[in-house]
Amino acid sequence: MGRSAASPSAGKGAGSAGTRAARQRIDEEHRRLGDLLAALETTTDLAALAPRLAGLRELLVAHFASEEGPQGMHDIVAEGAAHRLPNVQHLFEEHRAILLRLDHLRDETSACFEGPVRRVLAGVAELAGTLRRHEADEEELFSEAYYSDLGGHT
Repeated sequence: MGRSAASPSAGKGAGSAGTRAARQRIDEEHRRLGDLLAALETTTDLAALAPRLAGLRELLVAHFASEEGPQGMHDIVAEGAAHRLPNVQHLFEEHRAILLRLDHLRDETSACFEGPVRRVLAGVAELAGTLRRHEADEEELFSEAYYSDLGGHT
């Protein structure tokens, strides 16, 4: 998502000052998105994934609005490369598909918490309770046998 140091906004004739500022803003948004995506891709903790996906959605909604709004991608491209406007429109349509996919992933994450993850966590809690009771029963049996039946002393 990031731009190279040799991005068109750095060169001569890269457009008006407003266009250059818009390009820099979009480049910075892409950098932030790249950082968040890197964090998402390395997340193995499902509990950490849910808030990161929510953060990604919040960032994408603002970013897409910025790209599609005034001084956004349409204006930047229209200023000097109007023949590429159909490509811009395609990208804008893809924004909606990306948000739908993200919403689906968020729903799947929630479903995991409500289904399999909840069952696993309940199973872990049940196992822990069983083991604690088992250890207490062993300790009680040992104490009774040692002190009552075998005449152990403290």
